[in-house]
Amino acid sequence: MFRVSVHEAKNKLTALRREAAAGKEFLLADVRRKDDSPVSLISTGLLDELCETKTFSYEWLDQPGSESENYSLYNVETGVYGVGPTRQDAVEDFIDNILDYAQVYFADLPYYLSPSGGRRAHYWYLRRVLRCAGDREKLFRVLDLEKVLVS
Repeated sequence: MFRVSVHEAKNKLTALRREAAAGKEFLLADVRRKDDSPVSLISTGLLDELCETKTFSYEWLDQPGSESENYSLYNVETGVYGVGPTRQDAVEDFIDNILDYAQVYFADLPYYLSPSGGRRAHYWYLRRVLRCAGDREKLFRVLDLEKVLVS
């Protein structure tokens, strides 16, 4: 990997961006701060491919019957739920809830990325959610929710 100082990166940003888009990764280091860890300049497409390896799995925890009036859908990887009187309503509620969680998560990354918080692993899943930019049809596909409606 190629190491570049922040100062040098400022002067060569267009060229570095072009090379990063082609697949090269640059480690940007702030030489003025000894305790500062480097930051990568890397193709978003490559990060998207990495995130696609993170798949979502679900469990139906409740169904209408003697103990519940609703379906409860649970996502194992993020701990997000969706609840509704029909499976479709529970899926729609789940989409609303994971969108809300992704917004909250990315609004306070230092808190959620803390190693002691237990939610650091949610990052890559929620990044996939944010990359859908609120497009519910795309979210439905990315979250692979078809499988919960046919089961």
